[in-house]
Amino acid sequence: MPHCENCKHQWSWGTTLRKSFTLGEGMECPECGHTQYLTKKSRKRMAVLNFFPAPILILSGMLFDIHIAAILPFALALFAVFMMTYPYLVELSDENEPLW
Repeated sequence: MPHCENCKHQWSWGTTLRKSFTLGEGMECPECGHTQYLTKKSRKRMAVLNFFPAPILILSGMLFDIHIAAILPFALALFAVFMMTYPYLVELSDENEPLW
């Protein structure tokens, strides 16, 4: 679980998931109110995990002639797994690091 770099407060699973849906780049610490940002490593990890399932599902549907109704449950299951594991993959930093 992530922790605030300012006050070292460890965020809960629910807080991390809730804060990830806020608009903007920073997430406010529930304990001290200091703005925290995803680290460059964490953002790259999330980008990879968000990108790869879609082409695999699309290509498997095209190659094996599987109807979209059969692929949809797998896509929803992958989304649910990603949402459950997302808070464990988050790392926070005091500074907003450039991605590149």
